[in-house]
Amino acid sequence: MIRMLILAALAAALGVSAQSTTTGLSSECTSALAQIALNSSSACLSPSSLIPILTSSSNTSIVDSVDSWLTNVCGVAPCTNDTLSAIVTNVTAGCGTELSALGFSSTDTATLISTVQEFYPTVRQVVCLKDGNTNCVTETLTNLQDAVGSNLTLTNIAGLVASGNDTSIPSTVTCSNCTKAAYNTVNTAFPGLLDSENSTLQDQCGSSFTDGSTPSGIVESASDSSTSSGSNSALSAISLISGNTFLGVGVSIVLILGSALAVVL
Repeated sequence: MIRMLILAALAAALGVSAQSTTTGLSSECTSALAQIALNSSSACLSPSSLIPILTSSSNTSIVDSVDSWLTNVCGVAPCTNDTLSAIVTNVTAGCGTELSALGFSSTDTATLISTVQEFYPTVRQVVCLKDGNTNCVTETLTNLQDAVGSNLTLTNIAGLVASGNDTSIPSTVTCSNCTKAAYNTVNTAFPGLLDSENSTLQDQCGSSFTDGSTPSGIVESASDSSTSSGSNSALSAISLISGNTFLGVGVSIVLILGSALAVVL
């Protein structure tokens, strides 16, 4: 079974599996992503901070670059509902060919917008969690990199997310304070969403993992998340198993983050 919280962290890092994904994008989609990346209202996603990730060599670890990107994302005000609506609208309009492969049409745009707006604040909160002074996504990726014994690159992260293979992910990664804090955050915002994962998590991490208590040393670092909408590309990934709507959300967010690549194309 997929360790959804770990894949959420990977999806945050995948803010772009761009070097493999964008090469197959249509010119209309690339143009739409470029417009998003260059629009000042998209600063809440800090797309320019992704450029070092997208231009890194195939064997270069992206952990430090992901950490820098998240520092920027978490340090600025969250996206407004209007910004999220504009981004999703532009992506679905410009990348219709790519999204149609997932079974989506323009008639799904309104549902997609509301779903992104609903999940954004929680996802943003999750990817901005810190264990002491270290961002939790960064910590998780570092631990995973140590576990696999090689640099975590765009290529192997994309492979892990695509395969959903969690058999090689050790409990030191899945049962960390960061993962428990992420679980708590999502479970509080969306009670019942992770129920299907409870028994698996308890078997591997112990019954206390899902008791709702806050792990020692965990702090929230998201800058003013009180706006009427928020985003966290990471946790839409938690819902990828819930149905096509959430799959579309996850893919749309990856495309949104991938807009940074359009700047350097």
